[in-house]
Amino acid sequence: MSNPAPFDPVRDAPLLSAYVDGELEPADVARVEAHLRQDAEARAEVERLRAFNRLAAGLQLREAPAEDWEKFWESAYNRAERSVGWILFGAGLLVAGAYGLWLVAAAVFGSALPMLVKAAVMAVATGLLVLLLSVVRERVFTKRRTRYDDIVR
Repeated sequence: MSNPAPFDPVRDAPLLSAYVDGELEPADVARVEAHLRQDAEARAEVERLRAFNRLAAGLQLREAPAEDWEKFWESAYNRAERSVGWILFGAGLLVAGAYGLWLVAAAVFGSALPMLVKAAVMAVATGLLVLLLSVVRERVFTKRRTRYDDIVR
């Protein structure tokens, strides 16, 4: 069995916390205890950690009132429901828009209209689709990022 490496106060500092919590292997316990016998600053740190553990052990979380739990679950359900709705709406809008664009393209390019008129009809149809998607996207992202949702007058 080889001699363990000497305790390095910078590298091995997390071992002090693990020592206080009783989570070290016997070899590391021996290294830390040997270091504590020689280093007063490390002993003071261990005492600070023990005092913190005693303080933290005395803390208890307060149970949330039933009304808060009801609000939480209601809002979680609403968010999930609306997310599914938006996904379905977006997918349907995408499919309907692509089909509409295909119909317009088939009607325009299948006819004897001049090329300039065909290009203008396609530009109008594409522009309407882009504007619709832009408005929907802006409404969704603006709603998520508004800073004044929580203000009550």
